[in-house]
Amino acid sequence: MNRWRWIPRVSILLCLLVVFSDSVDAVELGSGGIQITEQSPTAQVGGSLQFTLQLPGVVADDDQIIVTVHEPVVDEAEFLQSVNGQGLGGVLASRTVDLSDLEPDAWGLVAIEFPLTSTGDEAIRVARPGVYPITIEMRTASQELVGRVVTHLIRVGDEPSQRLPLALVVEIPYSLRSSDLPENSDAVSAWLNVLVDHPDIPVSVTLYPNLIDSASNEVAVEKFKGTKVRHELVRGPFIPIDEAALIDAGFNREVSTLLKMGADRLGILGTLSPSTLWVGHGIADAGQVDRRWQRGIREVIVEPSALSPVPVNAPRGPVELLGVESNVRALVIDQLSAKEEHDTAVSDAHRVLAHLATIAFTQQPKPLLVLDLSAGARGVDFARAFLRGLPHLDWVEPVSASTAITKSLLLKDGKLQQYQLRSRQRSEPEDFAGYREAQRHLTAFRSMIRDEDAAEHNELSQDLLFSLSSDSLQLDQRKLWESIVSHIRVQTSLIDIPPDESIQLTSQKASVPFSFQNRAEIPLRVELRIIGEKLTVEDFDDGESTTLVLEPGVTTHRFELRALGSGSFPVTIELHSPDGGLLVGRAQAAIRATTPTGVGLGLTIGAAVFLAVWWVVDTKRKKVLRP
Repeated sequence: MNRWRWIPRVSILLCLLVVFSDSVDAVELGSGGIQITEQSPTAQVGGSLQFTLQLPGVVADDDQIIVTVHEPVVDEAEFLQSVNGQGLGGVLASRTVDLSDLEPDAWGLVAIEFPLTSTGDEAIRVARPGVYPITIEMRTASQELVGRVVTHLIRVGDEPSQRLPLALVVEIPYSLRSSDLPENSDAVSAWLNVLVDHPDIPVSVTLYPNLIDSASNEVAVEKFKGTKVRHELVRGPFIPIDEAALIDAGFNREVSTLLKMGADRLGILGTLSPSTLWVGHGIADAGQVDRRWQRGIREVIVEPSALSPVPVNAPRGPVELLGVESNVRALVIDQLSAKEEHDTAVSDAHRVLAHLATIAFTQQPKPLLVLDLSAGARGVDFARAFLRGLPHLDWVEPVSASTAITKSLLLKDGKLQQYQLRSRQRSEPEDFAGYREAQRHLTAFRSMIRDEDAAEHNELSQDLLFSLSSDSLQLDQRKLWESIVSHIRVQTSLIDIPPDESIQLTSQKASVPFSFQNRAEIPLRVELRIIGEKLTVEDFDDGESTTLVLEPGVTTHRFELRALGSGSFPVTIELHSPDGGLLVGRAQAAIRATTPTGVGLGLTIGAAVFLAVWWVVDTKRKKVLRP
C-alpha cells in the first residue's frame, strides 16, 4: 500500500524535474550557434512553414533538427514568456529531420519546410488563427542538446473586422566625422532604398538634410524623389543640434536659420510632416520640449525613458505630457520584444511581427502602437525584414504618425492620462565665447567687402553655423573658431595706414592728404577716424568719422583739418570695420599749428588796437601839457 501511495508523488516529481530541466536549457544553453536567416512571415492552411537555418560551425551527419509546434499563446504576457522558451503550451506537432537529409550547403545553411493543415497526421495542424510558439532544437545522435532557438508561426485567417493601428518612425543615422562618413553615406542610401521599396507603408522619417547632398547618396535621393510614397519627413534643423542649449545660450537666430534651411531642403525631397510635430529619438526631456513648444510644437513622439517616472508599460495611445512650461499631446514608443543575442535581422523582425500579431489577435479594444525601426541595436536590415513581412499581417493597419497622434486621448477613470516629462539632463555648460568671437570677426569683415566678393565669407559663415552641430567634437569646434578669427585678422592686416609723422598746419584750416595701402586683391571698405582734442575734420560724415573704399594699391584722400589751438598736440588715426565691430589699425601723428587761431588772432588784434588807442591818447596828452 505504501508503494502505491508514493507512485503519484514520484510522477509529479519527475514531471517537475523535466519542466525544470527544459527551463534551464532554455535560459542557460542558448542557441548553440543556430540562427534563423530566412522565415516566411505568415502562413495559412494549405501553405507551409518555411525557414532557413544557419547551423553551428561543426556538425555531424547524424545530428538531428527537431521542430516542435506548440499551442497558440492566449495573450501578450504568455507570448513574452514563450520568447524565452518558458510557459510553452501543449505540443501540436513535432518533426525530426537528420542533417544528412537536409544537405547543408557550403556555408552551413539548410532550408526546412513543413506543410500546414487543419486536419490529418502528415502535416502540422494549426486549426485557428493565432501565434504558435516553435522550438527548433539541434541534438546529437545520442540526444545531447546542442542548441535551441524559439520562433513563432503566425497563422492568418479571415479578414478582421477591426485592425491594430501601428505608427512607424525612423531616424536615419548621422555623422560628419570623416572616419564615419563613407559608411554613413551608404547607410543613408540603404534607408532611402528600403523606404522606396515599401511606398505604401507610411513611415515618419527624421533625416538631417545636409546628408542629402552627399554624392554617394545622389542615386538613392533621386529615386526617393521620383517615387510616390506615403512617408512623411519630420521637420527639423539642417544638422543635429541641442536646440534647448542653443536657445538658452541666446542663439535663437542660428536655430531659426537651421530650421528654415532644413525645411526648405526636406521639402524638395518629399512630403513634410505638420510643423507642429516633433519626434524625440532619445533626446526628449522637459527642456527640449519646452523650447520647441515656444516655436509651435504641440505634438511629440517620445521614448518611455523621456517620462518621469518611467512607466512599466508604455501607454498605447495619445496622452498628455507635462513639461515645466508646456503641455503637449504625445505618443510613446513601444519597445515590444527585445533583440536576442543570437538574432539575425530576420529573426528579430519576425519576433516583433509575432508580438504585434499577438496583440492584434488578443487585445480588445485595439490599442494604438508606435514603433521606432531604428531604435537600439536595430538598423536598416531589421527595417527591411520588418517592412517586408508587415503587409502579410492583415490584422495590423499601418498609419502615419501625424494621423495617429490626433486620435482621442487615453482616459483612465474618466480623466486624461497625463505623464510628467523627465527633468532636463544637466551637463557642463558649453563655452560659446570662441563662437561669438569668430562671429564678431566675420560680421565685421562682411561689412568691409562687396556682395560680389563675399563667397569666401559666406563659406566661412556656413562652417561656423554648422559647428553648432551636436555631433561636433568640442576640440574641432574650438579649432574652427580660432582659425576663422586668425583668417580674418590676416585679411584685415593687409591694410596699411599712414605711419607716425608730424603734420604742419600753416593756417587755421588746411587740406591735408592721407594715404592708405590695400594689399588685398579686392576693394575693402573701412571707417576712418581722426581723433584729437584740438582738431576737427570739417568734411567728415558725422564730424568724427567717414567711410572710405580702398581699392587694391595705394589710395590717397584729402581732408579739411581745422586747428582749435596753436602749438603741437597728438592726433590718433584709426581704421575700423564699417559696423564698428573690429579695429583694423591705429597710428599716431603730431599736429603743429603755427598760425594763430580765431581766439588768438582776436586777442592779438585787440592788443594792437589797445596799444594804438593808448599811443594816440598818450600823444595828445603830451601835446596839451607841452608849454
